[in-house]
Amino acid sequence: MESEAPTGTSLGTDAVRHVVGLVDRAMPFTTVTTRVSPATVWTADVVAHVRAGADPLAPWRSALHAQMEQRNAATVRPHVPAAFVLQWWCEVAASPMAYAAVLGPWLLVPSGAGLGFELAPGLDPFRIVITPERTSLAVDDDPARRLERARTAYLALVSEVVTAYAPDVRMGSRQRWGVVGDTWDTAVRLARGAAGESVGPEPTRVSCCFIYAIPGMRECAACPRSGRATRVPGSAPN
Repeated sequence: MESEAPTGTSLGTDAVRHVVGLVDRAMPFTTVTTRVSPATVWTADVVAHVRAGADPLAPWRSALHAQMEQRNAATVRPHVPAAFVLQWWCEVAASPMAYAAVLGPWLLVPSGAGLGFELAPGLDPFRIVITPERTSLAVDDDPARRLERARTAYLALVSEVVTAYAPDVRMGSRQRWGVVGDTWDTAVRLARGAAGESVGPEPTRVSCCFIYAIPGMRECAACPRSGRATRVPGSAPN
């Protein structure tokens, strides 16, 4: 399912480049760019493989699993890389869209063919690529409505992969859709911090990254294992 273009007049490619530049300067650790490279993996290609019945993120999980075991000199449960890869997949779409919606009146909606990513040596996405010619940009002056529209477009981009994700790992709907909701909420919170807004303490997550399962590691401060979770996890869109 391709993401829907924003209603109203879509701004041009120069405006998309401008907003992508603003998002890039606001985001720490991750580059957001309009420049494509041979290493770019396109969201649309991942979705196409899923629709064909394949598991296109399996090599990513496998490589991360091997790297985690090598770095920690210990056996790592496959749930750990599976959780990390699913979160990173969602972050590729959530981060630029949430930052654009928070930093200004922009509803930035790349199509699956216009949103790509590249992996760092640590196998996390360190570069997000947005193609202006395949991205819609509109202005919505209502902050709450703008964020909700951005969230809807985000769900459209990630949901097919989330639904079919990780057949080799048992992952319930609460974990899957908890990752989707947690990733969006975290992106919005980080964007608000970048915009100079007060964000308060990090809320308890619904999903878990299972990092505590690696010897010598401890659970995150927002880990749902604390028992303080109150937010209802996101559910699959209709």
